[in-house]
Amino acid sequence: MSGDKKMTEVEIINLLVKKMTGKPAKCSVTRERRVSVEVSAADLRESVGALLEAYQPRFITLAAIDNGLDIELMYHFSVGGIVVTLRTIIPKETSQIGTISDIVPAAEFIEKEVAELFGINFEGHPRNTNLVLPDDWPAKEKPLGKPLAGRLPPQARGEVENLLSSGCAQIILEYATEGREKAGLPKLPSMACASEESLKEFQDLIKRIGFDKRAGYNWEKGKLRYR
Repeated sequence: MSGDKKMTEVEIINLLVKKMTGKPAKCSVTRERRVSVEVSAADLRESVGALLEAYQPRFITLAAIDNGLDIELMYHFSVGGIVVTLRTIIPKETSQIGTISDIVPAAEFIEKEVAELFGINFEGHPRNTNLVLPDDWPAKEKPLGKPLAGRLPPQARGEVENLLSSGCAQIILEYATEGREKAGLPKLPSMACASEESLKEFQDLIKRIGFDKRAGYNWEKGKLRYR
């Protein structure tokens, strides 16, 4: 399908949803002639391929935002004058995503620029030398990168971890947890908390409203991604 053919925002969304069955997390018309499509990092390349197959779009640019815990990447394409943005989020602990430069050659330079400024590894990218920064620039210094940090103040982090993992909130001072650790005890004392059924209901609610993501809580490890 030619990118010159005039399409409406809704038609673009419907066709993408059809081609990327089960892939887009959310599609919306953000404003006139603007379409936003949220995809997982693992599905980005396939999503770009579907967009190319459907519309033969013109690649505009790639933008990045460091949100403290994660980096949001926004791939902007033009389809008949409508800007279609594929949005994805990658955790800063890995800061890695596959390159699209082999299927979208115009993305090669902007991917490299974003890689240098934000510390992202675009796996499979063909360029190894610096594009924007001096060749002797320290590899660990990222001009636009922020420290790994979340929204919670230090004094609330232990309590939030305890609340999300056990359903109980117990305030315990830092010197007390340090003392317990030195004595070979768990940082927090055992507590009589909610039943397993009630805890699951509570945790499901936390996930539905997205508090765990905003707080930066890692369910697998049972703790915040930052301390």
